[in-house]
Amino acid sequence: MCINNKQNKLKYENIKICLIYLMIGFIWIYFSDRMINKISNDSSMLLMISTYKGWLYVIVTSTILYLLINSFLKKVDVTEKKLNESYEELLAVNEEIEAYVQQLTASEQELKAQYDQITESEEKYKTLANEMQQGLAIFEAIINDKEEIIEYRLLYANKYHEKVTGLKNEDILGKYITEIFPSIEKSLIEKYGHIVKTGEPLCYENYEQEREQYYSIAAYRPKQLQLAVIVTDITARKQAEEVVKVSEYNFRNIFEASSDGILIVNDKNVIDCNISMVHLLGYDSKACIIGEDICKFSLEKQPDGELSEEKAFKMYKSTIENGKCKFEWWYKRVDGRLLPVEVMMTPILLSGKKVFHSLWRDISERKQIEDKMEYLSYHDQLTGLYNRRFFEEELSRLDVERNLPLTIIMGDVNGLKLVNDSFGHVIGDELIKRVVEIMIKGCRSDDIISRIGGDEFVIILPKTDIYEAEEIVKRIKALSLKEKLNSVEISISFGYETKKKEVEKIQDILKKAEDNMYKKKLLESPSMRLKTINSIITTLNQKNKREEQNNNRVSRLCQSIGTAMGLSKDEIKQLEILGLLHDIGEIAIDENILNKPGKLTDEEWEEVKRHSEIGYRILSTLNDMSETAKYVLAHHEKWNGTGYPKGLKGEEIPLQSRIITIADSYEAMINERSYRNALSEEAAIEELKINSGIQFDPELVRVFIEKVLDKQFDK
Repeated sequence: MCINNKQNKLKYENIKICLIYLMIGFIWIYFSDRMINKISNDSSMLLMISTYKGWLYVIVTSTILYLLINSFLKKVDVTEKKLNESYEELLAVNEEIEAYVQQLTASEQELKAQYDQITESEEKYKTLANEMQQGLAIFEAIINDKEEIIEYRLLYANKYHEKVTGLKNEDILGKYITEIFPSIEKSLIEKYGHIVKTGEPLCYENYEQEREQYYSIAAYRPKQLQLAVIVTDITARKQAEEVVKVSEYNFRNIFEASSDGILIVNDKNVIDCNISMVHLLGYDSKACIIGEDICKFSLEKQPDGELSEEKAFKMYKSTIENGKCKFEWWYKRVDGRLLPVEVMMTPILLSGKKVFHSLWRDISERKQIEDKMEYLSYHDQLTGLYNRRFFEEELSRLDVERNLPLTIIMGDVNGLKLVNDSFGHVIGDELIKRVVEIMIKGCRSDDIISRIGGDEFVIILPKTDIYEAEEIVKRIKALSLKEKLNSVEISISFGYETKKKEVEKIQDILKKAEDNMYKKKLLESPSMRLKTINSIITTLNQKNKREEQNNNRVSRLCQSIGTAMGLSKDEIKQLEILGLLHDIGEIAIDENILNKPGKLTDEEWEEVKRHSEIGYRILSTLNDMSETAKYVLAHHEKWNGTGYPKGLKGEEIPLQSRIITIADSYEAMINERSYRNALSEEAAIEELKINSGIQFDPELVRVFIEKVLDKQFDK
């Protein structure tokens, strides 16, 4: 409207200017021409005056137009300025309107979002309420004229309410609570009334005997004159609580009945313990332990040097971080004794508070075994000396310049195998022990003696030269000469070497000592073995004088058979020796079995049959007896191959063995034995004939009967 007014005003001003210009032009033309005509009639003058008149007209009209247009333009300018100001005001107002519109739009969107959110929340609430695993029922309180609550009408019930109560929602919606639950107690109705009036919620538990279910019920006021009841099935929880009670009861029984000591610790203080822990610590009752600081029952320091309190803190921390911690602990009994236990610590909840369950297992016996195992790992079980492992580690440790000169003595017991084969390993072990006693007596207290093999010993002598080592060896040798075991002399071969310079390798020194020992052994061992065999024969004869006479007679019979066969003097001499030594293996057979008066059992017979193999092993230790040893081994083989130990047959059996078989059998038959009387010569000859070709060589039997006994073979 304002813009239209301004446009009309501009038109009016334009028309005004045009009218003024028209009036001025009309007046000027009309009056100027009349004035000129009055002034002059000359045409040239008229022309000139007309010209000047035209210029004057232009000048005057231009001035007037200028003034008019200028005034008009000023008005236009003022109007434009007013228009601009109005436009700006209009623009500002427009912006305010737009901002207000935007604000209204935003408010509308916010209101819409809130509405959507409320709608969504309501939907979620409805969904949640409908799908929740708890029964939800909302009742409306019915009041009378006195504003007293007289009844409750069901407005809403969710799906789970059906499951909890067993009542269909379509059957109960809109009904009164007393209709739905006819047996509801009056006191409960009164409590519900208190909730609706005051807004104070109520929670309680109920047991439905017919359904055998436990329920937790929470009642509250969601709105004025409304009652909401939430019913939760807690049967599973109740059953779990019962299980927990049983579990706690069982735990307590296990806790008290455990053979391992158990402590329950909280903040380093003992809050409970079992009877086994009371016995473990040596107290009379739990009262002496409960309430005490755990450190009271510990050493100030553990065997590894760590303070008990610091170690306990580390173990608690490790238990918390890892869920359990297993460690060894030394504790102090009330009587002052220190004992080790293996502790298994775990965190547990007790009355909702985290405490430490500490199980102590007595490992005294295990520690003793471990100590013994550690001892045996560096010591020889038989002698108690250091073993090879210790020797190698100790030699490496002592191989330093400050221990030079460093001497190593190697020793080897002569004839140990022969003693083992002859007298048994028990006597062989006794021999080793006797040798150890001698070596300990002969060495200095700081000398290191190790048993590195069955019959091998090594002595490490730090800061000892070769002359001192020689004196030690002489001392041991002298002591061994004074000792005997079962009439067997004790003999030890020694070799030694000294490391004098650091550049020398200790393994080279050890090798030289060993080489020197074997050189000595080559000289001393054969003599020792011969002495041992003589001792065996002496011992055997002392055991059974009759056996000595038997061997002498067998030896003479062998000599006679050899002579009858025309054997050489050396072969006959060998047969004599064979007759004396053929039963040398009986030295290792139980004397009670050898002299048993009755029939031998199968086990005893098997034991007796071992004597030929034992005799073979004994004689094999002497180089010049190796052939004789073979004959001894085979002297119980039979011509038909049913003998022992190899089951040789016919001429597979050495001739000397076949000869001694006949001589030994004949001598045994004609002399009394513990298990039978002696046979007559004729009966013995008949037995030889019967077993000719079975047990005995037929040709040798004939030679023996005809040429040695001077009897006729065929009658």
